[in-house]
Amino acid sequence: MDLIPVTDLKQWAYCERIVYCRRAMPAVGKPTFKMKEAVAAQDLMESLEVRRGLKEYGLEGARRRFNVWLRDESLGLSGKLDLLLEAPEEVAVVDFKLTSGEVGQNHRVQLAAYCLLAEGACGVPARRGFVYRIPDSRVFALDVTDEIRRVVSASVAAIREMAETQCCPEPTSVRGRCVDCEFINYFADVW
Repeated sequence: MDLIPVTDLKQWAYCERIVYCRRAMPAVGKPTFKMKEAVAAQDLMESLEVRRGLKEYGLEGARRRFNVWLRDESLGLSGKLDLLLEAPEEVAVVDFKLTSGEVGQNHRVQLAAYCLLAEGACGVPARRGFVYRIPDSRVFALDVTDEIRRVVSASVAAIREMAETQCCPEPTSVRGRCVDCEFINYFADVW
């Protein structure tokens, strides 16, 4: 089975066409400036995070593991976690974001999917995850609810259906997202 990268779930919640383009035209998209900056910020965060305490996450004494690759055939997902926190009775994922905006639905879906991967790999519950917003060092705790678990599952099914039918999804209703899109030149219907 073709495993879906968790980053595709994030993009699907942001704009379904991004996932379509990456699958239909994999050699076309170019990394944007924001994408390149996020990679550099991730490297910096790792060096700083090892010196921070875990109190803010409520998991004092947890083991930290950076850049953990996980895959789960039953979920149909694979992905690289920024930071996995492993405690004896709970795991949590910290996802570093180079954004000044609020935590969006796309981030929630991505984080939940990472938590589900961690839960399956570690064999203990992942009840919450965290978004660490790099520009202002704020941490946002997000519960991994039954509802968000269903959203992850439904998104995986929808991506699989889109891949099978090869039907291009409708554009996002938030046209401001199109301005910096790596695929903007392929869709005349957004303007």
